[in-house]
Amino acid sequence: MADIQVLVGSTYGNASQIAEDCTEQLSRLGHNAVLLSTPTYEQVVAHSGVLLICTATIGQGEIPANLMPLYCQLKDRSPDFSYIRFGLIALGDSSYESFAEGGKQMNELMYDLGAKPVGQALFIDSCETPDPDEAAAEWIDEWAAKL
Repeated sequence: MADIQVLVGSTYGNASQIAEDCTEQLSRLGHNAVLLSTPTYEQVVAHSGVLLICTATIGQGEIPANLMPLYCQLKDRSPDFSYIRFGLIALGDSSYESFAEGGKQMNELMYDLGAKPVGQALFIDSCETPDPDEAAAEWIDEWAAKL
C-alpha cells in the first residue's frame, strides 16, 4: 500500500475537515496516510510516496496561509518531483471569478515540478455540491484504487 502525505490548505476549516476524513478513509483502505495541517518544505521533499493536496481558496484566489509558505518554497527551490505521484481536492465557490484558484495553483506547481497525477483532480463547488464530504469520499475510493 502507498505512503501518503495529505497536505491541507484551509482557513475556515472545510478543507481541514475533508482532509481529515480522507486521511481516515485512506487508512481504512490500508494505506499509510498522514495528515499535515501545516506542511513544511522539509517534510514534503523528504517524502518519496504520494501527496494528496486538499485546499480551499481564499480572498481573490489565493492559497490559504497555512499552505502558502510551502507553495512559495517549492516554487522558489524547484525540487525534482518526478518520483512523486499526487492527487488534488480543491474547494471553491463558482460564484467567484477565482473559483478554486488555490487548488489550480497547487496543481500547476506539481506539474511544473514533474510530479505525476493519479487520476483527475476533484474540484468541489460549494454552489453545486450539497455534501462535499460525500463527494470527496467517493473520489477517494476511486483515487485510492489507482495507487
